[in-house]
Amino acid sequence: FQNCVEKFLKSLPLMERVAHDRILTVWMSKYEAICRGNEDMETARRDSIAMMRERQTADDSVTPDHLYKVFQAILDIPQREHHLLAKELQLENADEQATVIRRELRHRLNYLTTCNVKEVAKKLVSREPNMAQAYLAEQHSHITKLRNTLNQMPISKKSDPNRRSKVPAGDDAALDPSTVIKSDITISTAVNLTLRKARGLDFLPPDKPVFCIMEMDGHSSRMATAQYPASRPIWDTFAPFATGTPLPCIRIKLMADSKGILDADGKQVAKLMLQPTLCQSDGDRWYKMTPTVSLPDKNQVIEVQAQVAMEKAVNVKFSGWLYCVGRDPWKKWKKHYFVLVQMTTFACALCTFREKQSVPSEVISLSGCTVDYCEEDARRGFGEEGYTQYQFHLLMAGNSIVFCSAARNQMEQWVYQLARATGQTHRPQAPTAGKTHTLSPKPQGKPTSNALYELNLDENFLTRDITSFDHAMLYSELLRQTLSYRLKDPASSMGWLTPGQQFLLDEYQARYCLRGFAAHFAMLKALLEHASNGTYIDSSLMQFSFTFCLAHIQGQKPDNYHSVTIDEKTAFMDMLESVHDLQRHQLERLTHSFPFCLPDGGLKSTLRLFARVISAQLGQTSALSSDPSKVTDQVCECLKKAAMQCFSDVAEDVTAQMAGSGSVDQVCNTTLEFLVNLSGECIEQMGQSQIYYAKAFGEYEGALEAFEEAFWSFYELDLETIVKTAPVESGKVFQVFEQINTYLLNHAKLRDQKFHTHLLSVFMPLVANYLDVMSVTMEKEIAVSVANETWRQDQNSAKCAEELFSKLQGLHRFAQRLAWPEPLFADHLEKRVQRAISDLLLSLCNRTHACFKQILDKQEPCQHALYIAPRQCWVMVDVVTASMDQASLLCSDPDEEDPSGTAAAAQVTAGYGGNTLVALETLQVQMISDMSEVLNFSVRDIISKLSLHDPTNLVFSLLNRMRTSAIDLEELSMSVDHNLQSIQECAAATPVMDIVTIWYDSLLSIIDEWLKKHPEQSLKFIQFDTLQGALEVIVHRFVVYFNTEQDARTPLLTSVEDRLRLEQSAYELASTS
Repeated sequence: FQNCVEKFLKSLPLMERVAHDRILTVWMSKYEAICRGNEDMETARRDSIAMMRERQTADDSVTPDHLYKVFQAILDIPQREHHLLAKELQLENADEQATVIRRELRHRLNYLTTCNVKEVAKKLVSREPNMAQAYLAEQHSHITKLRNTLNQMPISKKSDPNRRSKVPAGDDAALDPSTVIKSDITISTAVNLTLRKARGLDFLPPDKPVFCIMEMDGHSSRMATAQYPASRPIWDTFAPFATGTPLPCIRIKLMADSKGILDADGKQVAKLMLQPTLCQSDGDRWYKMTPTVSLPDKNQVIEVQAQVAMEKAVNVKFSGWLYCVGRDPWKKWKKHYFVLVQMTTFACALCTFREKQSVPSEVISLSGCTVDYCEEDARRGFGEEGYTQYQFHLLMAGNSIVFCSAARNQMEQWVYQLARATGQTHRPQAPTAGKTHTLSPKPQGKPTSNALYELNLDENFLTRDITSFDHAMLYSELLRQTLSYRLKDPASSMGWLTPGQQFLLDEYQARYCLRGFAAHFAMLKALLEHASNGTYIDSSLMQFSFTFCLAHIQGQKPDNYHSVTIDEKTAFMDMLESVHDLQRHQLERLTHSFPFCLPDGGLKSTLRLFARVISAQLGQTSALSSDPSKVTDQVCECLKKAAMQCFSDVAEDVTAQMAGSGSVDQVCNTTLEFLVNLSGECIEQMGQSQIYYAKAFGEYEGALEAFEEAFWSFYELDLETIVKTAPVESGKVFQVFEQINTYLLNHAKLRDQKFHTHLLSVFMPLVANYLDVMSVTMEKEIAVSVANETWRQDQNSAKCAEELFSKLQGLHRFAQRLAWPEPLFADHLEKRVQRAISDLLLSLCNRTHACFKQILDKQEPCQHALYIAPRQCWVMVDVVTASMDQASLLCSDPDEEDPSGTAAAAQVTAGYGGNTLVALETLQVQMISDMSEVLNFSVRDIISKLSLHDPTNLVFSLLNRMRTSAIDLEELSMSVDHNLQSIQECAAATPVMDIVTIWYDSLLSIIDEWLKKHPEQSLKFIQFDTLQGALEVIVHRFVVYFNTEQDARTPLLTSVEDRLRLEQSAYELASTS
């Protein structure tokens, strides 16, 4: 899950103030919360994990007990039935199991030796002799491999693997007696001697200390008992001796304490020599010792009580004294000590040992030998020491050895043990007078009647020859049940067996010499059966088994053999179509079979297997030699069906999400919302397909593109249906176009392809219609909003202007977000949007100017100096200025825009919006000029009053007594302050400096023009004084809006000031005179 999130985050663009690590942490916390669940879910999860670990532990172990448990669980065998079977088959008896294996391999070798090659060739695909020889060689190799494996195993758990007997590898070596080397046979055993006490020591002083020294020939160390008085010689000393000879010699010396200088160990009184044999276990016995000193009484007997026990060597199966004679190696009738040695699990040898020798004097291998009783007429006597009654013989290639024993029971034991060691299928029977009966011990594996009844088995089932079973069928059934058992695990195994289960199947295959083709075919059949039932199986498993079987069918040698029977080839060819259908089904349900391309490598394995199946159907020897285009065509065909399935799943998910989130009242909104959500989900799905499936389909050019094209072709149906009925004026339908067009533009292989071209053809008329509808709608809204406008400042401009500017910006962004890929229509769309924006801005400004003129027309010249202009007029001027800014912004080329604004203005002037901007600028200047005329009412009122004081005026004599008061100057000051404040508050978009400059120049121009109408030094004092005060008020109030005081000193101000200074000088001269 974390890897999938990381891959998805890498595909996203970097976002400011949002780190990918933070997003990953949040996702992982949600994942843990989902996995944690409530307490009941957590408890169930812990129980399932514990069960899974328990089964995993049991399956991973390869000990016999655990493997038996696996067998019981897989085959559903009750515990009691398992114990009955184990008891009847003597599974705990290693010797019995080794005998069964030897007998089975002996039977298999005999079959391979005696079978008819022509009969074997009839069952094979090719009836050439080479194919039959290859078939027999494969069978022979399995037997050799099994035997070599068994030879390398220790004989028992207690045996030392470093000291086990060696046997040469190879079939011929195992059958040749001369290949067994004497030095390779070793016997490790121990003699346990317990010395109790002695008697017959009356000739020694009662307080004389006596003790015994014990030593073994060939053993470097010796042992001694403690010293006790001769009157009470009780030692109870245990002395173990390790030895490598089956006929050791132990010497016991009875010693008396001596003070002589030369007798450091004491004086020897008597001695005893013991010669135990293998498996000897005598109880406490009295042994007569040989005196080594002169006794007072010649009839004196010295005895010692001892217990001698010789352990049985691990690799020794039987031993004893026998007479024998043969062609080689025992050519003379003589008594020998024979030891039956098991060198490995498969190989045994018969050896003879001499006393005190650890290396056998003679040895023969029992491989290929047969033992049987001698018939009565064939018995022979060999001198006085020979036995003529209890005879048996050992037959081998070119030789026959006759053995004689001293007792019937000993003869039966030897024949029984030798028959098991040779692995012969014939059971020896001893002839008697009148009838023949089996003299070999009763087999312990023969079931009782109760056991047979409880197990519901036939009487001959357990004694039936193992080679007579159809092991290919049994292995197939075992594999099928093992796989079914494995697939029930809480954790998904995808068909992979546990190590313990795989070891179990491998052991079965090796134990019963199952051919490689049969094993892999059984695996392929079992995997195909479960995969066809809907269980997910890793394609790597099927690919391996399929490739192995296909190589055999095509005559290759994946395991050095290429033999195939007619039945096997027929079954494989029948299965070939099923494998092909399965792979097609998985590819046709791509997102279901391999979500997020998981499991890792599963899709690649499926594609490789699909290619091999197609190659096999076409008769090609390998996937590489087949035509890649044919495989690619079939893959594309499957992916087109997978696209339909994938689109159906996405549509169902969107429908379910909308149903869960609540219904929408209007049907058209519901369909549009569905289309918008569907588009987003489709883009998300295709993006994931690129992330997760692109690498797997990299070898098949155009396959993934075919999948995406097919996916979008199904999307076209819903797109056309909904777009035809969707209202264009809502603009929501274009969200679909923006999402999909952006995705296709970023997809190099889908851009300008079939679906992209169809998408443009569907939306091209919709875009043109949408622009027309929006232009007409906004024109009507402008007329209504301007008529109802109160011309109060709202944020930066009037409310009607702000609403229009917002919609025009949205219209401009709409054209940009479309990102139309076709250059011709994209250029047409850009010009059309600019034309619509220009027309709407002109319409707004013209209607605003009409309202402006209506307000100014209602203004009448005031009769006093205090005049405040309407604030609404400044808002209207600001609307025109803001429209100019919008025209410069929205009607310019964004690719060539200059931050300084000069280049942008040039682009607007050169384009369609150039005329609009010029018209707006002209309208702005006119409105400001009109406002300046209105604002000059205060100055004009003062000028009109001053004109009444002219001498030429008819009412001069009447007004000569009147004086202009300071109230007019105060009203002028208040009027300038209020109007400047209104300009600063209402002109948010229009530069205040431009308005102030125009008004300032117009005020000075009025005063200058009036002064020019009057000759120099002709002004009355009241006129001069009033103008001087008015000029000070104007300059003082306006200078704060200029950057520096020098900027306020315009030529008009200089001219007025010069004239007033001249008039002032004239008055000063007149007053002095």
